[in-house]
Amino acid sequence: MGIFSRKRSSSSSSRSSDHRMPSLCGKVIMVTGGNSGLGKQSIMEFAKHEPAEIWLAARDTHRADQTVFELSRQFPNTEFKVLELDLASLDSVREAAETFLYSANRLDVLLLNARAGGSGPPAMTRDGYEGAFGVNHMGHALLTKLLMPVLLHTIRHNRNRGNVSDVHVVVVSSVMMHHAPRRGIQFDKLKTPPPKYSPFTFRCYAQSKLANTLFARRLAREYPQLTVAAVHPGVVRTNLMGVLARHEGGGGVLARLGRPISRACMASVQDGIQNQLWAATSQDVVSGEYYSHMGVKGRMNKLARDDMLAEKLWQWTEVELENYIALNTRYSD
Repeated sequence: MGIFSRKRSSSSSSRSSDHRMPSLCGKVIMVTGGNSGLGKQSIMEFAKHEPAEIWLAARDTHRADQTVFELSRQFPNTEFKVLELDLASLDSVREAAETFLYSANRLDVLLLNARAGGSGPPAMTRDGYEGAFGVNHMGHALLTKLLMPVLLHTIRHNRNRGNVSDVHVVVVSSVMMHHAPRRGIQFDKLKTPPPKYSPFTFRCYAQSKLANTLFARRLAREYPQLTVAAVHPGVVRTNLMGVLARHEGGGGVLARLGRPISRACMASVQDGIQNQLWAATSQDVVSGEYYSHMGVKGRMNKLARDDMLAEKLWQWTEVELENYIALNTRYSD
């Protein structure tokens, strides 16, 4: 069995449980947050199938360089490149996108894996957004929009050569999105820091993960040429519950809220990456869907299905990012 060997009940999915990752020969992949955990393991699995390039986009370039050195020795047939990217700074996102666009010839897989928030005190990004929302949604949304020229160029290039035109954008969301505020996205509070460790602090992370799912849904509608998916990776040995328990003496509302989910979803890193790897490479992905497990779609609440909310978030984001989106590249046509 390959990496996609998790068995599922027939009631969950009719797809085969022995799906193998296809050849990635000649492909270019970008992974945000690839220094450790799910991102690093995903890169290692991609590398086993010998893509041409894997770009590790990360804020800590020293750690990224160490990771690339390690991976290059294990997988000499793939070129690994570090891309400095601080998702908490829109200027940094723009600079990273510009660097990539003038360096790469194509982009076949964009895996938006990095995350912030949920396990620490509230923070604001450099651009004035609540920390989790600013990194998880705004930073990734801008990166995706700025990389769109090369994503679409890759599709055209593939079609012109008679090849499969599959280009995948995978947004790592979370089942935690079900604990977003009742209105879904509290637009009036996105630029206001929540009180330290209040219930809303935890909900900020959930709100950002809901935004990830809505963004993927709307992105798929905007660009039907792409294959877009939002995925839940499983809670993989995070310290979120420990932080909350220590802060609240083990019995506070935030810890109680998270423990059942943590117990139900805890997985090894190897298991946790299967869903996002499948979504990044399988031709069975239905664009715009949210996958709770490999090949299992549709397990989301009304807020995540709300096309009006997705449209409102899309338009709000467009306005917020309008000063950053215009970027002349050699792929514009």
